[in-house]
Amino acid sequence: MATFSQSTIDKGSDIFHDFFCSTCADEKLDNTANFYCESCVKFYCGKCIRPHSQFFTKHDPFGREDMKKWPVTKKVEDFLLKCDVHKDKNLEMFCSEHSELCCTNCAFLNHRHCKKVTLISDIVKSQSTDLQQLSISIQTILKEMKELQDNQEASIHYVQSSYDKQLSRIRKARREINATLDTIEQKTLKEMKDTLTKLQASIKSEADKCIRLRDELRQLRDAIQNISDKSKLELSFIATRKCEDKIEQYTTFLNTNSLQDKFYITFKPNSEIVQYLSKLSGLGRIEHGTKTLMVQENPNKVITVLRKSENNVKISSDSNNCIISAILVLPDRQVLVVDNKNNNVKLLDQQYQVVSHCSVTKWPYFICQITSSEVAVTVDDRNNKHEVQFITVNNRQLVQGRKLQLLRSCNGIAFNQGDLYITSLTALYKYKLNGKLVSKMYEDTSDDYTG
Repeated sequence: MATFSQSTIDKGSDIFHDFFCSTCADEKLDNTANFYCESCVKFYCGKCIRPHSQFFTKHDPFGREDMKKWPVTKKVEDFLLKCDVHKDKNLEMFCSEHSELCCTNCAFLNHRHCKKVTLISDIVKSQSTDLQQLSISIQTILKEMKELQDNQEASIHYVQSSYDKQLSRIRKARREINATLDTIEQKTLKEMKDTLTKLQASIKSEADKCIRLRDELRQLRDAIQNISDKSKLELSFIATRKCEDKIEQYTTFLNTNSLQDKFYITFKPNSEIVQYLSKLSGLGRIEHGTKTLMVQENPNKVITVLRKSENNVKISSDSNNCIISAILVLPDRQVLVVDNKNNNVKLLDQQYQVVSHCSVTKWPYFICQITSSEVAVTVDDRNNKHEVQFITVNNRQLVQGRKLQLLRSCNGIAFNQGDLYITSLTALYKYKLNGKLVSKMYEDTSDDYTG
């Protein structure tokens, strides 16, 4: 009896099956078979095939180079024949109406009203199969799925990396808020400290004045008590006037400084801060999106064009045949095309029909996206006119915006992180959005069009 090893189907790897030598198996040895004898219906290893060939000279065993002629393993048969729904049943019929393989249970439960349920044994008599082509197709799909899986795993790492990065930004935002609150707190504490200093200085000044008045009044009291000679009229008059003057000063001082008055400091929190913070749902918005990951591709991989279509974008005001020098797809899938020959930019809908156009002063060359609804187009006549024309897409209409006048030719254009990158004929320049030149990044004058 033929002996088979366990199929690697169970291990989830490529479908390849090893066979054990039948003779060695009888001796409890697991030696891989290298030959199969159809006459004996047995497998043989390299050692056991020699006595077999000596005894059975007319048998013609198949080596591993003819494994297509070897029998299918029991594991493979069970894997293919068993019904996916009813595991204890074999697939015996095929429903042409639903294009489904059926066991007897499936046929009775789901296809008893179908008119085209046929035994598989009858179908194979009239239909042929191309397993080799199917194998090639599956291998192609498996390769694509492996690439997809790798991309998904890379995406998992990428989203984790972006999470960690944004987490640090959240913590930075919190630190900035804390620092701002610390600054506000320090300003408030300084204001309260200044108020304390001011009040203490005022109170001390009044206290010093009170002490001075008391001392002066005591001195006057002691002085008048020492004037016993009634004949000293002038001295008594002076003492009287000084006492009356000091008593008047004390009365005025007492009227402005009540014995019940006590200075104090209070703090009234700015309720608007708490009210504003309580209305916030968080430190900022949490957004998510998709980004195409740059994966290592096979440089020899052939790109297959799935379909193509030709669309006429010429409009009634065009005087020349269209020459499309640049194409830009907006986030809402509207398409902008730059018609260099007719000096205009055209807006196409998702069916590639022209819905709006915008004329420019001279030959437009290239286009780049600034925002979700604004683009920039280079316009140049090689002599005097070197412009960047800004255009806004608003309700399926193109609206001209501002222009940047440049001092040199402008052809290619790109936008990144708030800056414009514009090529002339031989150089690459970096500009601000207001047209200010930042730097010349590259130049090659070895030819006319190196930029």
